[in-house]
Amino acid sequence: MQLLQAMILFFVVTLFSTPTARGQNTAEGGLKAEIIGVSVSDNRRPVVTFKIGDSKGKPLDLDDLDPNSVKFTIAVLKTGKDGEKDYHNYILNKVTGKDYVYKSETKKPVILETMQPDSDQGGSFAHVRPGVYAYTFKTTLPANFDRRATHVVGGQLTRGDRRYAANLLFEFVPAGGKVQARRELAETATCNNCHDPMRAHRGTARETGYCALCHTAQLFDPETGENLDFKYLVHKLHRGKYLPSVKTGRPYITVGLNQRVADFSTIVSPQSVVTETIPKEYRNCAACHANPKASDWKTLPSSAGCVSCHDNVDLRTGKNHGPGPALEGTCVNCHQPEGPEFGPSIIGAHTFPGNSIQLPGTVFDILKIEGGKPGSNPVVTFSLKDKKGEPLNASQMNNLSLVVAWPTVDYKTAITEDARKAQPLGNGVHSYKFTYTIPADATGSGAVGVQGYRLFDIKRPNGTIEEKGQRNAGFNSVKYFPITDREAVPRRKAVKIDNCNVCHLKLQPHGEQRNNTEFCVMCHNASHTDEDKRKTAKGPIPPESVHYKRLIHRIHTGRNLGEPFIVYGGPAAKPVPIDLGEIRFPGDRRNCLKCHEKGANELPLPAGVLATSIPQADGAAKLLTPIMSACIGCHTNEPAKAHMEAQVAAVGRESCVVCHGVNREFSVEKVHRR
Repeated sequence: MQLLQAMILFFVVTLFSTPTARGQNTAEGGLKAEIIGVSVSDNRRPVVTFKIGDSKGKPLDLDDLDPNSVKFTIAVLKTGKDGEKDYHNYILNKVTGKDYVYKSETKKPVILETMQPDSDQGGSFAHVRPGVYAYTFKTTLPANFDRRATHVVGGQLTRGDRRYAANLLFEFVPAGGKVQARRELAETATCNNCHDPMRAHRGTARETGYCALCHTAQLFDPETGENLDFKYLVHKLHRGKYLPSVKTGRPYITVGLNQRVADFSTIVSPQSVVTETIPKEYRNCAACHANPKASDWKTLPSSAGCVSCHDNVDLRTGKNHGPGPALEGTCVNCHQPEGPEFGPSIIGAHTFPGNSIQLPGTVFDILKIEGGKPGSNPVVTFSLKDKKGEPLNASQMNNLSLVVAWPTVDYKTAITEDARKAQPLGNGVHSYKFTYTIPADATGSGAVGVQGYRLFDIKRPNGTIEEKGQRNAGFNSVKYFPITDREAVPRRKAVKIDNCNVCHLKLQPHGEQRNNTEFCVMCHNASHTDEDKRKTAKGPIPPESVHYKRLIHRIHTGRNLGEPFIVYGGPAAKPVPIDLGEIRFPGDRRNCLKCHEKGANELPLPAGVLATSIPQADGAAKLLTPIMSACIGCHTNEPAKAHMEAQVAAVGRESCVVCHGVNREFSVEKVHRR
């Protein structure tokens, strides 16, 4: 059975409109489906009655679906010693372990033979009425199966060569009556905040509830011996690179269909927080467990769920488990749902120090900008307060900088100055005069942004330090001022930080002090490179452009770049090369509006947008035209590059808008449509 690598688009089931005659080809695109009933016959064979239709509800025939794509399985819900509910699948298929190749080395299977949950094989279909069918399982349920327990039938069907897929779920009690016991799972819609959507098993598995019916405690990968139980697998693959086992050199791999190896050892969840100032990894459990009505993950902690992430812990022997050995079902004795930060509770143990209630907060506000005309030095009036409104003094800050950048049509210059010696005016208000002079030939409008933090030691309930020198950074405030414009003209907003933080727990690079995309673009402008961090690099390798639009597109393309993308980062005193070409982006890059503000990704671009400066090995700079700079971040293959270069005139003018402009035949919106 192929490895689950993903979960899945939320599937909405609906009732259908007036039926048409069977076989009448009036169906449109799409697929909607619903199980309308399940019964268990006297011979203990489940019978599933289900509806299928197109996107408008018109009935479909089985022949309208992909061949052999309709499959069903059935599981019973059982309760373990710890009170946690898990599925036990009735349909098991014998699987033999086989040799596989990992990093050019042939390896032997750990398990020679195992039984894996599967879908029913060889059952029969019956036509009930237009768009309605009944499927009778070939599998016979055990003679002693618990008729009073909750049972779940799961189904999958696809259409259009798996372009459309549906996962069907139906809970029932064979003896009759209402379903009382249910299993709580992370919701599919929550998964798709990042995965946009995730699709496992060649696109057929898209619903978490369906995936969990086969990914039970019965499921093991025979080649590696890895446990593929849903909670174990999902926790472990999302921790990936930061698994204790991976850190010690043991890769986290599984083997799927056609002996294909899936290596999860490089996965870094965007909900993980590991920065240059935080050597440990902190996770946000609530990112996946977002439904407030589903609380089993914290009220009924299981050993399987815990040791999947903490895979260096052995609860039987007590290795790496402070209290020592622990029996199954006893986790809840110590690990209560909620409690003090960094204590043993589920919520407390996973607290991110940057969100600690021990931090008083830092709040910036730019009140006024004066003297921003050509040839003058801007004077900025700003306030510093904590989150309770108590005033702060600039001299108390461990870091406080003001950044002035211009022009706002597209920044080409950004100057950062230390503002800790700003003049206090009382009640947290300060005044700072830049030493930088706006050039005499400057035009348009400019911007001033603020960044900074104070350091605090964050403590555990027993008083020991959890995080020494945690940065309590303020949110970057940005304000605009006119240089030669009559009134200040803000920079266009292509993205906003709220979009980023749908996937990222708290996007705050550069030591947590830069956390507003409106501020990021001031420095990550058309001429900015990593040269200041690359000074120690030897050889002919030129600096890398970190122009915001090119950088972000390339970061999110990651492994699909087909080439390394190395940017120097880390502490200024000891910069390190970071290969962003290894990033495994979980979403669909065609969904431009996942990150962009509506319309910001469309052509034409505003007048005055600058070309990106790309340093060359000979010290010169190649100018990458504005549209091409963004597009080539994702479209990196040679035919795409050649096409873009062919549309740029010798004088650097782009003709892209002729075909890709709004309402054109190949507009950005159309070619990225999913």
